[in-house]
Amino acid sequence: MAAPASAREAAYQTLWGRIVTMELKPGDPLNDRQLAEEMGISRTPVREALIMLNIAHMVTIKPQSGTYVAPMDLKLMRLEQFARFTLEKEMLTHVCKHCRPEHLAAYRANIQEYQAAGAAPNTPLKTSHMLEIDNRFHRLAFEFCGMEEHFDHMLSTFKHIERLRLFSLMLEENFSVPGQHGKIVDALEAGDPDALERALREHLTRYKVSVEAARKVHPDYFIEG
Repeated sequence: MAAPASAREAAYQTLWGRIVTMELKPGDPLNDRQLAEEMGISRTPVREALIMLNIAHMVTIKPQSGTYVAPMDLKLMRLEQFARFTLEKEMLTHVCKHCRPEHLAAYRANIQEYQAAGAAPNTPLKTSHMLEIDNRFHRLAFEFCGMEEHFDHMLSTFKHIERLRLFSLMLEENFSVPGQHGKIVDALEAGDPDALERALREHLTRYKVSVEAARKVHPDYFIEG
């Protein structure tokens, strides 16, 4: 019998969050009995959540061996980032044609918030908070176009690039984010769609630098699909 959807979804979200925040690292074993005890639920929703995570390539199920946190899949990251660039470019191009002072003010306030978060003392929630601010910056274009649901769906679907982005923040590889965001806003203010595309492409391909830095520290955390 399948577990109630609410329990299965809760288990899925909990495990996905622990994987993305690197509480559960690539290669870590996942014992459904232990996980169920930690979450205070039965084993059935945990098993079903692990199957869902396996389908999403976030965990690996090895017959006769066990279930493990999957490495970060670079092929899937590239696919997700290409799709993200294509969709976000369309939103920003529309904003560029109809940019208003309040749009620019919202973007610049977000950049200041990110800088302040980066300068704050380290806490267990610092990296997650910075990623949240970063995501709000990218969501703004969708909001201004009345299509914020598309961004939310994209973010909930693109699991692999979010996993890397949070990991790169932990390695302090995102010191350039405010400057790159600033270039995007400058292009919007200038009404220059070509400069806007260049700035967005530069920013969204920055993850390749993060990958190289991360692979030097943890080469076993990555695979090439």
